[in-house]
Amino acid sequence: MTTVSYDGNTVAADRYWGTCCGDKLSVVGTLIVGYTGPPHLYQRVLDYLSSGGDPPDLSDDAEVLVVDTTTGQATLYDYEMDALQVDAPVAIGTGFQIALGCMLGGGTAVQAVRAAAEFDPFTKLGGGITVFSNKGDAIA
Repeated sequence: MTTVSYDGNTVAADRYWGTCCGDKLSVVGTLIVGYTGPPHLYQRVLDYLSSGGDPPDLSDDAEVLVVDTTTGQATLYDYEMDALQVDAPVAIGTGFQIALGCMLGGGTAVQAVRAAAEFDPFTKLGGGITVFSNKGDAIA
């Protein structure tokens, strides 16, 4: 699947989708949106967060991490798009435990994704890592 992590300063995600590579982080207005789950459902999440309306019908393995760039506040959404505000550090995806452990030990969000890729068979770095500051700026 993937790993998305937020350390309070940066949001990072691997770019491996299983059969291709692409971003799992997007900026929608003042929100940084990280997604884990089936790739074909990601656009539904982005549309919902940008336009509102009815929550998208997601599969039960989808998770969403949203960081508000005006406050730095993180919010988790489950597959039913139920929201839960959380404090950083936070991670979602199959490598979340590894990533969270890395950040709790002082690592950054990028280091956390790299650690997850090392030990989680579903987090891969073949497509690289996408990184945003908590202000919404892309970091190379």
